[in-house]
Amino acid sequence: MAIFSLDYPITRSFRWGWIGPVSFIGACIAIIFLSVLNAALVGYETINVFQSDANVVQEFWYDRFMPYRVPKEGSLCDPHVFNVGDTFTTNYSTFAWSIQSIEKANAGISGVSYNGSVLNNCDVNGVYMSGDLRTWTIDYSVLVSCKNSGAFDVSATTSFTMTSLPGKLAPLLGLQRSVNSESQIGDGRSIILDQVIRTASEDLGQRVYASYTANTTTTPVLFSIQANFEYCPAVMGSHNCSTKPPAFNVTAVASVTDQGILVQNYNGDDGVVPRIMDDLLTAPISNIMQTIYAAARIDLGIDSPNNFLLHKEVIAQTLNATFPMTKNTPANTGNVGLVSELYKVWENPNLVDSSSNYTWMSQYLPLNVTGPAALQVVYLCKFQNRKSPGSLVVSILVATLSMFSSGWAIYLFIVTLIAKRHPESNQCAPHLADSQTSQPYHPVVTDDTSKYETRS
Repeated sequence: MAIFSLDYPITRSFRWGWIGPVSFIGACIAIIFLSVLNAALVGYETINVFQSDANVVQEFWYDRFMPYRVPKEGSLCDPHVFNVGDTFTTNYSTFAWSIQSIEKANAGISGVSYNGSVLNNCDVNGVYMSGDLRTWTIDYSVLVSCKNSGAFDVSATTSFTMTSLPGKLAPLLGLQRSVNSESQIGDGRSIILDQVIRTASEDLGQRVYASYTANTTTTPVLFSIQANFEYCPAVMGSHNCSTKPPAFNVTAVASVTDQGILVQNYNGDDGVVPRIMDDLLTAPISNIMQTIYAAARIDLGIDSPNNFLLHKEVIAQTLNATFPMTKNTPANTGNVGLVSELYKVWENPNLVDSSSNYTWMSQYLPLNVTGPAALQVVYLCKFQNRKSPGSLVVSILVATLSMFSSGWAIYLFIVTLIAKRHPESNQCAPHLADSQTSQPYHPVVTDDTSKYETRS
């Protein structure tokens, strides 16, 4: 039976004497080459790493030999996905923002993916404020919209408080970071923004308090305002909304008197009496709105020519230097409630008078932005990390032997085909020796059996 056959294949030597040494040298070179190649191909393993830069790249020793393996920027990290309620900060780190709504998602049905792009399509949409004279506190909320046509539509908000009560911890996020002695994040920008917002708030507080103490009738002690600004992101360039003084529209306002009476005015109620936004409140609230608007746009990295915090030459067209006199805020020796401290301080921070000294601000001035803002988020990135020595050696050996075995078999097959192209390669050596005198075969019949013999 064939299964018990003791047959073995017949081998023969190549007719070229140099084929052996050349093949051995080539095999050694191939093994060295494959070992180096596999050190790059199988010598690394993928690990997950958290990074703050979505465009981070890795460099390896083999990049110059295999440029096609060099990763492109942004290809190593997965996009960061935001959902409603998630918080974030920009690289200017002044405000802490929270996703309020996602009108159009680009990650599933309710998420927004972010891959490190700049916020050149975001801008301030609205400013909300509520002030309470009884607690010397003003609460602020800022609404920002980010719209990318055909991709996403997101709204985010930030809230903070300006107060004279030491028991309320509510400074700007950037201020907390900047004054923290153990932090290296702050650059003074947030300290200035906190101070100008606080000064604008104090202007309003002093004016309302002066009116409250001088008035013998009903006086508002709490007021709340909603104002909208024109959407003017950085991507629009030098548009009128970025060159002319910012305009806002007060859409709703309400107040509560010292007797607890609620008064509400809405946009279009021109004939309603009493008017809340009168000569007492209009000018200082306008200064506050412009200050909040300018500060929020700095956190978004928008360097528009009409931002008075970045370009002092437009301060006269943006802020009110004085407030109008009313029956409850008459002329007085200290001009309390009649002069904008914000305007005076920002026009000349080095000015020192009997009531204030803001010369310390000069060390942080002038304010500037280095470009459109980007979000400070953490990305999950896939990095290549070299294997441990033992695992590295095993991986290279297995891959090299596998490649070499396959290549060696192909090499022998090709060399054999080339060798068989010569007629002499298909004859045995003894037969070749007698090939010149060999005779043809002739049949010889003996007895009853047919045999073939060769006769000389």
